[in-house]
Amino acid sequence: MEWLNWFLPDLPMRFQWYMIVPGLLAYILLPLITFYFFCRYCQISFRWLPGVCYMLFYAFVCVWEVRCRLPGSSRLLVEILLLTLCGCILLKRKRVEALTMSVLILSVLTVSSGIDSWIGYRVILPFILEHQSWVHPSDTIRESFRLLLICGLSVFVLNHFSQSIAKTSRQTLMHLTIPVFFISLVVRIIQTSVYGDDVQVDLGTGVPLAVLHINHTELLLLQLFACGCLLMTLSAYQKILHILQAEQKVRLLEQQKAEQEIYIQEAILRDQKTRAFRHDIKNHLTVLAELLKEGRTDRACEYLSRLEQSAAELSCTVRTGNGAADALLGSKFSAAEQKGIRIRQELEIPDRSRMEDMDWCILLSNALDNAIRACQEIPEEDRFIHLSSRKKGNFYLLTVENSCRKELKEVPKDGTGLSNIRAVAEKNQGTVENTVADGLYRLQLLIGNLS
Repeated sequence: MEWLNWFLPDLPMRFQWYMIVPGLLAYILLPLITFYFFCRYCQISFRWLPGVCYMLFYAFVCVWEVRCRLPGSSRLLVEILLLTLCGCILLKRKRVEALTMSVLILSVLTVSSGIDSWIGYRVILPFILEHQSWVHPSDTIRESFRLLLICGLSVFVLNHFSQSIAKTSRQTLMHLTIPVFFISLVVRIIQTSVYGDDVQVDLGTGVPLAVLHINHTELLLLQLFACGCLLMTLSAYQKILHILQAEQKVRLLEQQKAEQEIYIQEAILRDQKTRAFRHDIKNHLTVLAELLKEGRTDRACEYLSRLEQSAAELSCTVRTGNGAADALLGSKFSAAEQKGIRIRQELEIPDRSRMEDMDWCILLSNALDNAIRACQEIPEEDRFIHLSSRKKGNFYLLTVENSCRKELKEVPKDGTGLSNIRAVAEKNQGTVENTVADGLYRLQLLIGNLS
């Protein structure tokens, strides 16, 4: 019993054993459920070892909060910080994602706990004051009901909003964090200020003093409104994301149209050159025949070499295995070489892949446009672009490296080009990573299930 004295120091000994079950629910089951839904919202599998570690940290922090008598707002910040750190360290999640998911999970927990506190004061407490035999099980009933509320609301949010939350960028996630945190902060302050841990009862009437001075109907409506605001905030956020995705698709279609027009113009020009070459081929053959009849073989070989060069100009100089990409890269490489940029290409695109030709063109055109712009900011002798690819099984890795300013230490924010690349990668179940170091910018695209 000594270990229980440290956790529950303010209760008489005869009541401590009756607090074991609600203590287990509050300090063991609740943090495990919280961590489970955190994993589900991040779309990763729940693992017991990180879950148990979070449970231990959570129990220690909760006891420390009670002993230090921290106010409700400070408790909320500490709990958000704890879950965020566990998400970053134990689950290797990014900081912004871990913070947003922590705020969302604890908002669900806080709203559910607020409603549970109202029920505890307005329903359970008056009942146990009249029926003393229900005093001991009442805490277990309240904790169980709170867990049911948390699970129900968490599942609802998971089923309706988790996909839109998990697939957004860091910038849009921060826009969601602030209003959700405000809702949870208001509810937590109400909960701790009005429905605190200490219950004072009027000795004459047996009614809790807080009930005499507070309109609990308004408080219930306020907490239900907070729950509605949380769901409406998520719904509005989801609709905004749909609008942004629609705008992204429009930009991609516009770029596809522009790339298609370039390809058509190049195809028309190549067709015109081919027609001219075919028109003159008879004359070329006649000249070769006359040179050979006269025994002027050296002149004939020289003429044939020129003819071979003319024929080579009719076809694409780039060979990747994809005709549309070859035409595009030929145009981009020509523009880059005119700006004094050295090109090294070791790119091979699979003949049969699930990606459409236009998606390849969007990836390559945006990557090369960004690389060319970066090279133009440095001296001509330092300019280069290197394209390479590697395929292993169903995974395909495309790498684009280019020189850039050496004083550039951090990866620039996503512009239109990189946003288009990420959109195409997401469409084809791929991931995009970009790094910069020592005057070298590297863009890597990994695509799974390519064939």
